[in-house]
Amino acid sequence: MKKPDPLVSAEFRRVAQVIRDRIRDGTYEPGQRLPAAPTLAEELGSNRSAVERAVRVVAAEGLLTTRQGSGAYVSRIIQTITREGTARYRRSRREENGGPDGAKARGAFEAELRRMDLVPRSLPSVRREVPPPEVAEILGVDPTAVSVVVRDRRMYAAPTDAAPGDLGTPVQIATTYIPLEIAGGTVLEDHDTGAGGMISRLSEMGFTQVRISEKIKARTPTPEEAEFLSLDLDNRVFQLTHIGWTAEDRPIEVTVQILPASLWEFSYDWEIENG
Repeated sequence: MKKPDPLVSAEFRRVAQVIRDRIRDGTYEPGQRLPAAPTLAEELGSNRSAVERAVRVVAAEGLLTTRQGSGAYVSRIIQTITREGTARYRRSRREENGGPDGAKARGAFEAELRRMDLVPRSLPSVRREVPPPEVAEILGVDPTAVSVVVRDRRMYAAPTDAAPGDLGTPVQIATTYIPLEIAGGTVLEDHDTGAGGMISRLSEMGFTQVRISEKIKARTPTPEEAEFLSLDLDNRVFQLTHIGWTAEDRPIEVTVQILPASLWEFSYDWEIENG
């Protein structure tokens, strides 16, 4: 087996660090296209293969996005988004003020972005359908019939000064399943569920969530996920499966979130028993 050349390895790492530094010091601005590989190689006294490998590495870190046939661009969001896995389910956080018009946030995702001076944009769809078998088993609904309402959201983050038609950067795919007997014919079938989002509406309907469970795994994206999230197929995403439970120990909501690993981190806190 041929051993890797340490000089080649050191060179692409050097180029990658130059690109990172230029992004972080503002030399390369968000949304800017990087010089073509031959141009950048000449500028840095390097070679094309080292530059191309460095670009792939920095893109995997989330600082760049690559577009087939177009080149590499600085990501419009280079800071990490923190998903507050505990606090986000407190009503005061889901509905906190802070928007430019003082309006309450429409759910935890919006509240999290506002604290980063970003605004959420989304392309929602709502439908009724036959649930995936694993979701049907969790919710205790018929896996062979139309038995759930699906709230599917393609979610973006944009700078606060972005034009209204500018969706921003794709940051998340979220698909929620709610039993049809609960959500059918209610505000939960509307695209906009109002301040506090879906969880607040469920609570008002008598289905307050008192316990949640979440599982997180890292994997490569599907082609559809990669296309929407502007990822290469060898990048990683987090798949988070969230279940909300009532005081009667009834699961009433399953949400599957797909999040680019380079953009997101998770924060949890809870009390522990001593003694």
